[in-house]
Amino acid sequence: MQSEGSKMSETAMENKQNYLVKLLSGGFSLVDIFWAGYFIVGTILALVISKLQDEQSIIIGNCINSIYLILISVAVWNSATQFIGKKYWPVIAKVFVVLVIISSFMNLTAWGYHLL
Repeated sequence: MQSEGSKMSETAMENKQNYLVKLLSGGFSLVDIFWAGYFIVGTILALVISKLQDEQSIIIGNCINSIYLILISVAVWNSATQFIGKKYWPVIAKVFVVLVIISSFMNLTAWGYHLL
């Protein structure tokens, strides 16, 4: 028999999983994901990384940022696919996604070569 505390933690875990699934499947509005995901969170991450001092922290920070940008790009792409409205907004969002993913993979590759 499960305790009330374990039931609550299971419910919290399911809610987090449901949020992630909803996010990555495009379940949030394109405007919210694009501006909040890329610009607000992206800017905060970039500011935190810019304050890092030692090389190892900078490498880890940039890798985390690149992985985050790839994941949020999946969310933006899927949200753009489901967007109902003016046709140019999803096109612009998808072009931006392609540029961000290319940049992120180049960043990860550059750090990978640097570590060799």
